[in-house]
Amino acid sequence: MQNLATLFNRVRVAAPRQAGNLQIFGLSVLESEPFEYETLDEALNKHDLEVTELSEGGSVPTLKLLNKSDRRVFLMAGEQLIGAKQNRVLNTSLLVEGKSEVPIPVSCVEQGRWAYRGRNFGSKGTSSHTKLRHKMNKSVTMSYMACAMPRSDQGEVWSEVERKLSKMGSVSNSSALEQTYDDTAPRLDTMLHDMTAPPECVGAVFAINGQVIGLDLFDQPGTLVKLWPKLVRGYAIDALEDANASPPVLSVAEIESWLSRAQDLQPKSFPSPGLGQDVRLEGQQLVGAGLVVEDRPVHVQLFADLEG
Repeated sequence: MQNLATLFNRVRVAAPRQAGNLQIFGLSVLESEPFEYETLDEALNKHDLEVTELSEGGSVPTLKLLNKSDRRVFLMAGEQLIGAKQNRVLNTSLLVEGKSEVPIPVSCVEQGRWAYRGRNFGSKGTSSHTKLRHKMNKSVTMSYMACAMPRSDQGEVWSEVERKLSKMGSVSNSSALEQTYDDTAPRLDTMLHDMTAPPECVGAVFAINGQVIGLDLFDQPGTLVKLWPKLVRGYAIDALEDANASPPVLSVAEIESWLSRAQDLQPKSFPSPGLGQDVRLEGQQLVGAGLVVEDRPVHVQLFADLEG
């Protein structure tokens, strides 16, 4: 889609900041046209939004979202929903219209529980770690291609959750991904103590040990600020896996070179479960997705895909 190709041409890269072995390059975009919406956590906190099981019996890959307000709500791929019969994460980014009810595609990240813990889902301010988001992005794209539905490979998700729990030394009776955040909270707080969202930026590129891992880009700085704690902790918890006391670092020029490859991504567009189009992106050692509404990108996620 032309709008995504021109978007990457308009990205400007800021000087990096560093937290341990995690480098963060802020991204600004010329002539951004933002939408008006609330984030998931804002809407939940105001009780404008209800997320529940699809039915009394539940359905692992689908939840029901009820937006009771007049405002649109943005949900970011990977955001975690806690409660009901088991914890889930969002398969893809969505923009949901006001006064609407929408089935939303999710994946289970708590394999060992299938029993109600409250009727409504809530949020503890966490997202999938980046390695899981990357894997889900690829499997959701494959599902779109096969059956035009944004489903993940649930077995692969469970396998990655178990790997992450083991790697972080976390033990959960229900195999809940959230346990890794509970157990590493002091380390993450120390690592990210002064790491606020890059000022006046709409996104960031993240690198671990001198290797670009991924990018998240929104339509406005306010969204980056609001989602920053979820986003940066998702990258940082992966950085903790491969701690390096003297990590190699990347320059702005190297990030610009990496971004230049994004201009050659091959997009495939599918109707989003919410508003707009879910544009799946594949290219030279890159995979990702973009939510495009009214021909304007709301969120773009890209991941380095060195094995792809």
